[in-house]
Amino acid sequence: MTGAGTSPNYTIADRQPILETSEARVTLMTLAPGEATPWHRHSHVADTTFRLEGEAEVQAQEPDETIRLLPGVPCRMEPGRPHRVANAGPTPCRFLLVQGPGAYDFLKL
Repeated sequence: MTGAGTSPNYTIADRQPILETSEARVTLMTLAPGEATPWHRHSHVADTTFRLEGEAEVQAQEPDETIRLLPGVPCRMEPGRPHRVANAGPTPCRFLLVQGPGAYDFLKL
């Protein structure tokens, strides 16, 4: 588990923190082709993902669902729902991840 104020322990092409408070986090993330974040969930915060460049999808469980991200259209994962973001194309993808409100944690599955 990763607690508040720390970055999750996994490697992706790039991760640039924009804002981090006790109640919210905003991060610009880049995934290389074939790359994905680990399957995880959060206890208290929702993840809202905005695709900026490339092709990306949010894969979720409980129930199983794959959501192809459209540029600028938010995709929200509620607290407790297992999910990950995956690069769905042949080039790097960039997305903005907004997390909150609430205390951040990263529960890897």
